[in-house]
Amino acid sequence: MRYVLRFIGMSIKHSSPPSASQLTYSDYLRVSELTRLQHPQSAPPHHDELLFIIIHQTYELWFKLLLHELDAVVANLRAAADNPGSRDEVYEAARLLRRCTEVARVLVEQFTILETMLPTHFLAFRGLLRPASGFQSEQFREIEFLCGLKDETLLRLHEPAPEMHAALERRLHEPSLRDVFFAALAALGTLPQVGAEATEAERFQARAQAILVLYRDERGHRDWIDVCERLTEFDELLVSWRLRHIQMVERTIGMRTGTGGSSGVSYLKGTLDKKFFPELWEARSLMSEGTG
Repeated sequence: MRYVLRFIGMSIKHSSPPSASQLTYSDYLRVSELTRLQHPQSAPPHHDELLFIIIHQTYELWFKLLLHELDAVVANLRAAADNPGSRDEVYEAARLLRRCTEVARVLVEQFTILETMLPTHFLAFRGLLRPASGFQSEQFREIEFLCGLKDETLLRLHEPAPEMHAALERRLHEPSLRDVFFAALAALGTLPQVGAEATEAERFQARAQAILVLYRDERGHRDWIDVCERLTEFDELLVSWRLRHIQMVERTIGMRTGTGGSSGVSYLKGTLDKKFFPELWEARSLMSEGTG
């Protein structure tokens, strides 16, 4: 009897091993290279340092996927702005955003694995990580810039990595997902006109009103409302990720300063008010009761 091992469209039959010219599971995923990328700083390697490295490498892989998907969302919303009568691009944007929310959910849950490490075990090798810090994650900073949370002063932190610094600088100056989303609503005709002299607060309220227009016409804008709900959920999950990060850090190292020199938990708590799409949250305050 032959047993068949199936992995997402791949099958390996034990009775017929692949020839040297055939693509294998390990070749496709570069498993031998991937499993050699963990290099503990402790000597001899502390048992829990491998966990610490793999968790953070996994985060970076998820960040890479999020950037890939969010760029595709931006492309679809641009296309929707160019052709406001088409629904295909709006549906596709919502579909991809659903994937982003599920990835974000995994990001939150991964902290439970990291929390199986005792504080004393982390402190055994933590000092060897300085001055490296999660604060230096260029890909997470890219996600922030791409979604609309741009801060030019943060670029200096990434100067030691010229290639990533260039990517961040590009993200800083190109339209964000938030910009493209509201450009599409303007093309759709739901964004109120504001004059060139309008304040940022007035522009913010106009964008919140544009969201309100969509929700007041649920039958006519179900596709756009789905996009709004997915964006809101993604925003919510990223705030949850920040909160779980704070809880994990405080549980592990208390109120110590970060390895990169930040104030640690105190700094992280200051990030909880950061939202990618604040107008989506403001619109909820503007909705009337009894109209659902």
